[in-house]
Amino acid sequence: MSDLENYHQLMSNPSVWQYSTTPTHENLEQSKQKLEQLITGYENNPLGFHALIDKTSNTFIGEAGVLSFNKNVNRCVIGYNLLPDFWNKGYATEISKALIAYAFDKLNAQRVEALAMKANAASCRVLEKSDMTLEGTLRNFTKIDGVYYDVCYYGIIESDYKA
Repeated sequence: MSDLENYHQLMSNPSVWQYSTTPTHENLEQSKQKLEQLITGYENNPLGFHALIDKTSNTFIGEAGVLSFNKNVNRCVIGYNLLPDFWNKGYATEISKALIAYAFDKLNAQRVEALAMKANAASCRVLEKSDMTLEGTLRNFTKIDGVYYDVCYYGIIESDYKA
């Protein structure tokens, strides 16, 4: 709970969630309730978003993680959300590459996937710079405020990663 202020800063920033179905938090109490749920959930399942701290400044910059893992086929989904002050500085690519390496090297994944709104060109570039392949566009895949949006589906398999 000591990270509540940082968590609220991320969750209440409309720019962070512009291309997401996650609604922004309107007040600190809403963030507190969600953070309590996340902490309780980690006791049963360590997957999901975790705080990102800049190594040099010890500053909270956002969240990232392996969001799900399907053990039947060794497939996982990764994701990240950064505060705007840390956009366009290489953090997202570094984080994505680290999550991919973790998935293949530690979780023994066969496949890593990520989704990005087609309109979010910056995230699409990050995933491509992380050696993920655009495997398709999911048309009208998500709906925000009554409007449907296309989502880009990215993937990388173990043999591509090792090459």
